[in-house]
Amino acid sequence: MEEAFQGTVVGLIYDGGVALASDSRSTRQYLVRSKKAPKIFKIQDRIGVAVSGIAGDARNLVDTMEIESNLYQIRREKPISTKSLARLTSNIFHSRRMFPYIVSVILSGIDKDGPKLYFLDPAGGSLKEDKFASAGTGSSVAYGVLEQNYEENMEAESGLRIAAQSIQQAIERDAATGDNVVLAKIDDEGFQEIDSEKVDGYLK
Repeated sequence: MEEAFQGTVVGLIYDGGVALASDSRSTRQYLVRSKKAPKIFKIQDRIGVAVSGIAGDARNLVDTMEIESNLYQIRREKPISTKSLARLTSNIFHSRRMFPYIVSVILSGIDKDGPKLYFLDPAGGSLKEDKFASAGTGSSVAYGVLEQNYEENMEAESGLRIAAQSIQQAIERDAATGDNVVLAKIDDEGFQEIDSEKVDGYLK
């Protein structure tokens, strides 16, 4: 099962927003299948996910989340909240218990009462809010960086830097995590990917 969760993803809340980070390597056993595997996805303007797991399952789940959140907005004439989408995603996991999605999800977004972050595993997980989370084979390394450096209400630049550096440390210590650090943020301006030059600056 561990083979399915190769690579590392991270999410953390900072003052006014959320940082999502991942590596870009996809492997199978000792073979590097891709150096540009997407693991961070925009779901809605102010909601995004970082996903670790089987690529096909991840893409299928992300597509389902996008469809369900769009249907919610059409039916209720308002955007879905991060917590509502987390609950819906948990229900999707539970409905697939016999043939589960082999993915772990860090779901985060900006609601009217601020940034939210949830971690869900193939069993559905809990809807407990977290300040930070990590998944994948390098998650123990990433958690070490997060636990040592995370501070509540830190500024955006500090949050983005810590998220990027936690992935960089996982790349250095976990063979299944590798290649590039990918970074995104979600704040009042919505979901934004961080360009590679700025990411490199956070790693220095």
